[in-house]
Amino acid sequence: MRITGFITLLLVSLFSFAEEEYELVGYAPRFVGEKVILYTYQDYVTMTKIKIGEGTVSPVDSLFHIPLAVKSTIKGIIHIQKTEAELYLAPQTNYDIYFLKAVGQPDGFQTKKTELVFFDLDSTDINYRIIQYNSWFDMFVAAHADVINANTFHTYLDTFKTNAAEAYKDVQDQFFLTYVRYNIAEMDQAFNSKGEERLNTFLNYIQPFPVYYENDQYMRFLKRFYSEDFNDYNPDTEHAIFLALANSSPTQLMKALKQDLFLANPEIRELIMVDKLGKAFYKEPQFRGNILTVLDSVSKFAGFRHSSVVATNVMNYLTSIEQGFPAPMISLKTTGGEPITWAKYKGKFVYFTFFETWNDKALAELRIIGELQKKYDEDIAFLSVCTDETREGFDQFKKENPDLLWDIVYVGKDEALMQKFRVTSVPSYFLIDQDGFIAMAPAPGPSPDGEYESIDKTFFFIHEALHQQGPVKVGEK
Repeated sequence: MRITGFITLLLVSLFSFAEEEYELVGYAPRFVGEKVILYTYQDYVTMTKIKIGEGTVSPVDSLFHIPLAVKSTIKGIIHIQKTEAELYLAPQTNYDIYFLKAVGQPDGFQTKKTELVFFDLDSTDINYRIIQYNSWFDMFVAAHADVINANTFHTYLDTFKTNAAEAYKDVQDQFFLTYVRYNIAEMDQAFNSKGEERLNTFLNYIQPFPVYYENDQYMRFLKRFYSEDFNDYNPDTEHAIFLALANSSPTQLMKALKQDLFLANPEIRELIMVDKLGKAFYKEPQFRGNILTVLDSVSKFAGFRHSSVVATNVMNYLTSIEQGFPAPMISLKTTGGEPITWAKYKGKFVYFTFFETWNDKALAELRIIGELQKKYDEDIAFLSVCTDETREGFDQFKKENPDLLWDIVYVGKDEALMQKFRVTSVPSYFLIDQDGFIAMAPAPGPSPDGEYESIDKTFFFIHEALHQQGPVKVGEK
């Protein structure tokens, strides 16, 4: 009986422990009835957010409740009605906060930033410690503002570093200690960014330590330390890098980057390689297709899991079908065999159309596009692709419409192309700007459909803007 009783007590104890829950409770009286989403950063290279919880601000007491099940300290982002605030979330911890309404920011801002007030925050909590440390560091910088740009400031920073080590010698929170180390390191490298001094920064802050992917301060420091582009390397290394890109080879690229003393660690090298690929996409347009191929390979076969996550996020960012993102690469040919890429239309906006010859609406709108081409040809290029199952209908269409003189090509069921542009039905329209970035996705059609203005109004705006002083900002009134 004693054994049975002990086992029963043990099971009850274990069950009670498993049932223990933690939550974020927020008071948000200015957002009653609104949905609350809690995000964290999936990675600090692309700053991609992922949802980890949600709730609703109750009309009864203005509170929202979000369960917490974090396994390690992470940064959280609370989002309510285009307003965000950040906090740190530690494992097995409850948080009670007051979510303030943002002030002093016009409603036109995409996302407004606000502050949180914490209730009953323990002095050992990560938020308490970081707030206290940041206040201390800010006061230190303010007190030495007159020597910030002088050689003597480094001496003061060394003293602060010693004082911080003494102040936190009994703290066991590794996230906080890492935060402090790399907050100081970020200031340190501002004065030690070249030559032997940069080597000292590397030896003191990078080489002896693991990669702290989840620590925002560490990642901010790391990205700044490795801020060079591919073409900032010496000629031999640069040649090896671009040869690797020409061959779309991540293995070659890793080998080329290994020539950099500061990238000897393969884990850091792979992560920084992905970051640099994302930057090169914009600066080296001739390699865009190769860069996406390398990123795709890294996302599937990375040597380190986090590099795979970052590569996937970088690739998703670069291929997003949204305003301001690069248009997906195209490699088409005219009926005469002439290659078609966005480079062919550089300097002009491009009205890009998907159509099928069986679709009466699509054919009618192609006739309207013909009129638009005559009207706006100076500023707008036109490209239409036919996605018919077979080529016969397209050939007949071309024969019957010899007066449609822009680039109209047959691609058939090119699933890769349609996937790139997220095309699920025809006709579909897109507007690409003069530099190959998406201006509108989807774009209005050539004729009004009862809900939207036709593309004619946008073309008129572009024409007026291009022939007056000032930049073109499609979509602004």
